[in-house]
Amino acid sequence: MNTFLDSTLLLAMRRWLAGLVCLALLTSCFVPDQYEAEVRLTKDGAYGITFIGILIYAPLYGQIMRGKIDEAHAKENDRMFLEQLKRDTAFKEVVPLGKGRYRVRYESTGRFAGSHQMVTFVSRQAPIFRILTTESGNVEVNGSGKGAIYAKQFNEVGIKSQGLLRIVTDAPVLQQNAQFIRKSATPGFTTYDWRPRELTEPPPRFVAKLAVDPRTGVPAYGGSGPDNVEPEAAE
Repeated sequence: MNTFLDSTLLLAMRRWLAGLVCLALLTSCFVPDQYEAEVRLTKDGAYGITFIGILIYAPLYGQIMRGKIDEAHAKENDRMFLEQLKRDTAFKEVVPLGKGRYRVRYESTGRFAGSHQMVTFVSRQAPIFRILTTESGNVEVNGSGKGAIYAKQFNEVGIKSQGLLRIVTDAPVLQQNAQFIRKSATPGFTTYDWRPRELTEPPPRFVAKLAVDPRTGVPAYGGSGPDNVEPEAAE
């Protein structure tokens, strides 16, 4: 085979391998750090999400720290994920910090109007937490749990995840594993806080009852709660 064909084939193989790396990264996860995140939920199905902090694309950061990716491909992947974030209009600010790290400000609002609906942050492919509705009329907020699964690998490359996740709601709460609970400054609302300090900590888990049937949009119960279920007492 002549030299021109050899070089052409080699270039094509490099591009193909780079494409496989990009595809693998796209199916993996972001890790939040130095963040403040707030989820606002009302019993009639309205929600709001705010996130201010740093997102670390863990696979890219890990490859860079281990020296498993050359500088050109690292910069290309860094640019690709920056553009990916910017395509989502809910990201009001995205500032690249290098090595797959981005300082962001995210704001999103909406209303659930049916069961089996789901909102994810950052994305369905790389979720940090999910908000979803169920046929039983509940709304759930669940952390992904990937921090605990990959804690050893993250620690090896120096990835940390510390911050604040806050849920503020007026819906009757059925389950939660918050670290701090208190009355909100808004009458009728309660604040639930998680302040993770270690990747191995259990992910946030929160379940509340909607006042409307997510399948029909009509009131699901009267009085103070479903079947006389009261919101959990705030500290």
